[in-house]
Amino acid sequence: MRLSSLLALFRPALPLILGLSLGCSLSLLTVTWTQGDTDEPCGDGLVNGGLFAGNQGHNTKGGNRAGGGNEDFQPHIVPYYRDPNKLHKKVFRTRYIHTELGIRERLLVGILTSRATLTTLAVSVNRTVAHHFHKTFFFTGVRSPKLPHGMQVVAHGDDRPVWLMYETVRYLHQHFGGDYDWFYLAQDDTYTQAERLSQLVSHLSAGQDLYLGRAEEFIGGDERARYCHGGYGYLLSRSLLARLQPHLDTCRNDILSVRPDEWLGRCIIDSLGLSCVEVHQEMQYRYFELGKNADPEREDSAAFKNAFTVHPVSDPTLMYRLHKRFSQIELERTNLQIQQLQASPKLSLLRSNY
Repeated sequence: MRLSSLLALFRPALPLILGLSLGCSLSLLTVTWTQGDTDEPCGDGLVNGGLFAGNQGHNTKGGNRAGGGNEDFQPHIVPYYRDPNKLHKKVFRTRYIHTELGIRERLLVGILTSRATLTTLAVSVNRTVAHHFHKTFFFTGVRSPKLPHGMQVVAHGDDRPVWLMYETVRYLHQHFGGDYDWFYLAQDDTYTQAERLSQLVSHLSAGQDLYLGRAEEFIGGDERARYCHGGYGYLLSRSLLARLQPHLDTCRNDILSVRPDEWLGRCIIDSLGLSCVEVHQEMQYRYFELGKNADPEREDSAAFKNAFTVHPVSDPTLMYRLHKRFSQIELERTNLQIQQLQASPKLSLLRSNY
């Protein structure tokens, strides 16, 4: 389109765009429409300036132009005014749009640590896998005098393991119960393969109560009841956490246990009648028990390569070695997938067409 044509197209709107032929300021103004005559000086300016080309023949003393069958409207500019005597309510808007729309994040990770291991094992967890998750918290009983940099640490003020578990579950529900679909809890001596755990969660429905992890039998208890071993991590659905919250105080007072993961499992079973499971909807929670003095570089079994979590991790150096090994495994699988795609008939046909 030529420049002359563009100018002809936008010529009627030029007075408004450039601010010409307007006798009043447009800042902090609201525009309404009035029918018929008006004494406002800006009304004639808008018409005479050519903003409404079809209204130039309008008779200011007597209604519509000759031959016109439609009613004629003119803009009536009213200055903004706020009555100081009226109470104006402040409109509350959520900070993030996903909160207003009810969109939840998929997974929140909580790592149970202690004052003794906060600056060692917990730091290694933070450096290896924490950045792969949307949010990762480290829960401890007593806050260390010097906190590691870049870690979100929550101190509950008590070193007792069961109390730490009770306060952690209560904290997660109180602060994030409506923001996340899944909650993953693990100890700081657990290595977690972040990408695989995220893929597992993406295939699970958060609308049902689920307690997923490595199932363990209670000592001297019901043979059918199981709790999830804390060393290999476990998943709690949002709906389960919401139903469990009213029973936490009762469980704290009535259930006696030394192990925090066993206490939580007993609380879930007694309150909700749910037991820990390892398979749900054909999705299996895969874990690997690392032997003493094991070398991650020499581990080549399918159970190790496909594991979501590995336990126990005795020191930070072993945590870094495990992360390096699993990164190599994922890189090898990615290269294999690339080779298979390159050799596929569909890709060969696509190349031949181009």
